[in-house]
Parts: sequence; structure tokens; C-alpha cells
Amino acid sequence: MLAGGIGNGNWFAGIANMKRLLARVCISSVFVFAVTVATAQAPERLEKIAEGEYWEWQDGHPIKDTTQSWTIWRTKEGFEIESKLPPNRGDALRAMMGSAFSKNMAPELREELQNATTTRGIDLGTNSDLGIVKMQLSGLKLRDAKPVEVADCNRNGDEISCKGPGGTARLKNVGQSSLVYSYPSPLFFVPIIKQAKPGLDQSVPVKLAMLNQVKNKLQLTEVGGQLRGKGPDRLSVGERIFDTDKFELTLETKPVPRVITLWTSKQGIVFAMEDSEFAAGHRILLTQYKRFAEF
Repeated sequence: MLAGGIGNGNWFAGIANMKRLLARVCISSVFVFAVTVATAQAPERLEKIAEGEYWEWQDGHPIKDTTQSWTIWRTKEGFEIESKLPPNRGDALRAMMGSAFSKNMAPELREELQNATTTRGIDLGTNSDLGIVKMQLSGLKLRDAKPVEVADCNRNGDEISCKGPGGTARLKNVGQSSLVYSYPSPLFFVPIIKQAKPGLDQSVPVKLAMLNQVKNKLQLTEVGGQLRGKGPDRLSVGERIFDTDKFELTLETKPVPRVITLWTSKQGIVFAMEDSEFAAGHRILLTQYKRFAEF
């Protein structure tokens, strides 16, 4: 049980003044999100495990239009983790620029904007050991806001392949590498934490198969690193304080290592995330959470 009193079926979005603040927030976006992309048949959902929302915070204050809503389901194969992402302001600006100045653009830039997509949904499928074996990214085309399947990734033995409008990307001999997307979502680290979960001052090696989009082309890269247990830690969210386990993931990236700090519940749900690639004072925090069954 957490210090904040989180139990089965209880929300902890009651952060002081949060509801009054969010009530004043007027959500607006260049895109109207209505993705209905036809994807491969999803595994049968047997039971809802948990649901919640992540928000980006800066210097102790939530940032509007940054909600990542998510749900975890139990399936016959293992688990399904689905997430809806907030609008990407950078992509919205690109869409407006492309619409306003396309006639005066260089042909290469015009073609890049015409083929560009923005990701608005992530659906992960795991096996019974919580290894990610499937990842689907859904989104919109920037030029006309039509739904599109950005990527369909599958793991078959020691090979991971991803297909989409940006071509096909493959990684062979991936071993135990965990499939992730470059978007900074705490959900990707839930399976990693639950599988490894090192003790205090202990480290375990990890490998990630990271999917990126480089000039609209899909790219899979294997990244090594170390997950280190930092022990129990008290996490402050608004006026609430929660007992958590703290972990530090150091990835072997260039020119400098990337360090991701994670605070989790005893069940492995990520409550907070910091990233060395974020601005100072920036965090992603779990601001709503409801558990229906053990995970």
C-alpha cells in the first residue's frame, strides 16, 4: 500500500487544486483525433487490469494538452497495453507550414511533408512473460489528417520487423532485446521493470530494439544499457507523497549516455519518469490510476 492510500479501485487524481486547474484548461489542437485505422485482429481481451493517465509536468505544474491515457488488458497470450497520445505541437506546426508554403518549398522538402505522419496511438502486445512481441502505431497523415497505420511491428524468434508507409525495418539476432518506440512513454518500461527489477545498488544489463522515424523512414536500432536499482524513495506529486521503488536506466547512446529515472509501484506501474533528454524540471507523472486486478 502506498503512503498516499492507493488501493484496488481507487483514483489518486485528487492532487490538491488539480481538478480546479484542469477545469480551466481548454484543450485545443490543429488535429481532430479520430483514428479508425484498420489493423490486424487484436487478441481477445479477458480482463481489464488497470487504466490511467500520464501528464507532463514542468517545475511542479501540469502542462495542458499532454495527456497520455492508457489501459492494460489481460489476454490469452499475455497482456495488451494500449495508449492514446496527445497532439504533437511540432507536427502541427509542420502541417501548417506545409499547407501555407508548399508551393515555394524545395521538391525534397515538399515530398517529405507530403509523406509525413504523426503518431497518436500505441498498442503493445506481450507474451505471458511480459516480453513485447507486437507493437502497432496508429496516427494521421500531416497533409490531410487522414488515419494511417504508422508502423506494424512483430517479433518472430530472434527477428523484429516493422512495416508502414515509411518502408520496412528489420533487426536480426535481437536475443532478449525489448521492443520500444522513441516516444517518451513510461509504459514501455513497465515490462522491463517487471522482468528485471534489480535490488538496491544492483545492476542488470538490458537491450532495447528502438523504433525511430528518420525523414519518414522506419529505423530499428539496438541500444544496450544498464538498469540499476536505487531502492525505496518517496515521490511527491502536488501535495501527495507516495512510497515507490526508484530505478535508473542508463542507455549507451552517443555522443553521451542517456539516463532515464523511473519511480514505480510495488506492482511495477511507472508513477514518474525523468529523462536526461528532457529540460530541467520536466517530468512525466501518473495523475490518474485505477487498478482492477493484480498485474
